[in-house]
Amino acid sequence: MIATKFPTTKIPQSQLQILVRQFEEGMQFARGTTRHVYAKALDQLLLYAKSSVFGFTPDDFVQFRVWLLNQRNLSTNTVNTYLTASRRFCEFLVEMGVLQKNPAWSVHGSAQEFKILGIGLTEVTKAISRVDRTTVLGKRDYAFLVTIIECGAAIHELINADIGDLKRNINRVELCVKANGTKGKYEALPISEAAAASLYEYIDSRGIVAADEPLFSTVRAGRAQKVRLSFRGVRAAMRKRLRVDDKRILRLDSLRTYCAVRLMKQGKTSDEIRSFMRFKSGMPFRRIMTNSKAIIETR
Repeated sequence: MIATKFPTTKIPQSQLQILVRQFEEGMQFARGTTRHVYAKALDQLLLYAKSSVFGFTPDDFVQFRVWLLNQRNLSTNTVNTYLTASRRFCEFLVEMGVLQKNPAWSVHGSAQEFKILGIGLTEVTKAISRVDRTTVLGKRDYAFLVTIIECGAAIHELINADIGDLKRNINRVELCVKANGTKGKYEALPISEAAAASLYEYIDSRGIVAADEPLFSTVRAGRAQKVRLSFRGVRAAMRKRLRVDDKRILRLDSLRTYCAVRLMKQGKTSDEIRSFMRFKSGMPFRRIMTNSKAIIETR
């Protein structure tokens, strides 16, 4: 999977620090928490590059991943995020002419940790249906959750979307989303009738809105703001919505798995599910399919 021949590039630590600062200053794609996390990731990369024979090869980034897991004792999910930041930084170095090609492109993180809590699809859908939709906040949260479980949307796709990205195309509704792992490319996410109804109900509750306003925004004093919902904010908000009972709470990151469970129960094949959920990489898809089968088998 990783190329055996790759040009080694030695970058002095002082120059590398300057390049990291330039990259951070130009992070147009990142906001708020994401910028902070990427900065922490590149701090770790600087530290590792300083303490080892680092030549910006795929093998170096494989060892960087091992170091983050075993020496820094970071969680699997954090390591995956740090590797994403590293790939973005290396792409920046390619654009700057410092590297010939991206050495971190083929180096992916470990499979995301996921614990089967014995929660079935019916319990999840019941928890979502209990969301109070008489308020703007409730309409927002319900629309967010329904769009994930009905349409297989990813969290980052929804929080980065603008109202103008939601479009009616003949007899169907689509959401124009940024394709994961691509640069400047977008794809149409088909929106189900149930998800579309919940999205438009939420948008209507916000009053007059502009096309460039975030699709999902913060809510203060019962009123929608123009501030984009962050990863941290949406996870905190949805934690209350995904409480199954007094002892079990479903993580928002696991909700896409239940979309796959729903499709399995409808008799969809593995290839059909992969196409529907728009997976480009095999590892995350295999993990979701394994978890989906485990959920079905334990119910």
